[in-house]
Amino acid sequence: MRKPSFVSISLSLLGVAIITLQATAILAGPTLPYYPVAQVTQGPAKTAAVQTGLFQAGQRTALPVTPAASPSQPAYRPLPRVKLFNGDGPVHLPGTLSSINQASQARQLFDVVGYDLAAVREGASEVPRVYLAAMPEDLRKVRETEERKQLFLKTVLPLILRVNEEIAEDRRALLGIKAKREMGLSPRWGELTTLDRLATLYKVADKDIDALLLRVDEVPVALALAQAIEESGWGTSRFARKGNALFGQYAWNDAAGLVQSNRLPGETHVIRSFDKLIDAVAAYSLNLNTHGAYAGFRKSRAALRAESKSLDGHVLAGHLLRYSERGPDYIRTLRIIMRGNQLAELEQASLASSLTVASNAEPETRMEES
Repeated sequence: MRKPSFVSISLSLLGVAIITLQATAILAGPTLPYYPVAQVTQGPAKTAAVQTGLFQAGQRTALPVTPAASPSQPAYRPLPRVKLFNGDGPVHLPGTLSSINQASQARQLFDVVGYDLAAVREGASEVPRVYLAAMPEDLRKVRETEERKQLFLKTVLPLILRVNEEIAEDRRALLGIKAKREMGLSPRWGELTTLDRLATLYKVADKDIDALLLRVDEVPVALALAQAIEESGWGTSRFARKGNALFGQYAWNDAAGLVQSNRLPGETHVIRSFDKLIDAVAAYSLNLNTHGAYAGFRKSRAALRAESKSLDGHVLAGHLLRYSERGPDYIRTLRIIMRGNQLAELEQASLASSLTVASNAEPETRMEES
């Protein structure tokens, strides 16, 4: 009789812990993990569910739900929220897993956390906050085409949603500043700091709010998925496997990426590489939101907003003629991908409010953000 593998045992134990956390959430309401700070003597103590770590190399961490603080117990407050668009480069996002590098491991993990793409399409389930650092190394060896596609979509969808989530937060902050100014009120210092950060990041020198709002906005999920599919070959291309490159973005320094096998003499571009998949998604979004080649994309998106319409990936794809040398043929391909894989059904997908998987075996992993 074959003994169960270490990964199978680990993921099974993780499933038990997650079920326990979900039961706690039902009883106590949505919570996010907290970390201990100095004793607080006034006000009600906060209760939080702390995430479980994956079990690796015989190590196991299962931090319990913390009861209300007593005089002898520390109180808790949330970790600062990690900002992907911070102006300082890539950061570590809590919930990012670099230990999942095989398709079988990814499949087990998604099963354990109850990640059901069909239920997500139907609006019956949210998307778990599980962020793989890289595509499974053997994804291209998965024989069943549909299974390979499902693994790819399950891997990339949470990343796109997390990036859009942060962009939406920044957009709300800008709208709040604009509303204050229209009422004759002065923004707070923290709001002005946010304005400075976004103006620098999105290349709006005069900090004009309306110009920023044209840029600080989400990319439709269906469009982002279609471009990731086309540019990475469903995550199986050399650039995706070795450089976490999902969107075929260029760099002009050989050290910054991978050289295409068909690069012509005299050409200097490379396909830009990234530390983690989510860095590629963030860079892709920033590219569409700042590059002059995609001004039409941003203008059309703003028009949809002005009419209170949802962001339509099929429509907005038409403004990406300059994304590829293939021009109109590239647009047709993106639309075929969106239709053929029913990607529009994922436009309304949302991330789960609190459930995150994090690995304590990876030294850079932090507790979950607030």
